[in-house]
Amino acid sequence: MAKFKYDEALARLQEISQILENEVEDINKLSDLIKESAKLVKQCKKHLNDTSAEIENTLDNLEEPLA
Repeated sequence: MAKFKYDEALARLQEISQILENEVEDINKLSDLIKESAKLVKQCKKHLNDTSAEIENTLDNLEEPLA
């Protein structure tokens, strides 16, 4: 499985948004784009939550006294 790249996912979401703004006429294409968007949003949300947890952990470790 390829490593998730937040910037690429965000760019794809923006691309899909532009496609949807141009009124997709093919219902199957619309469905596929919405499903892809939902998957990308879920992945982006997970990435942001994981990154936030990493940052909080790092900051918490800074507060620990030196041994």
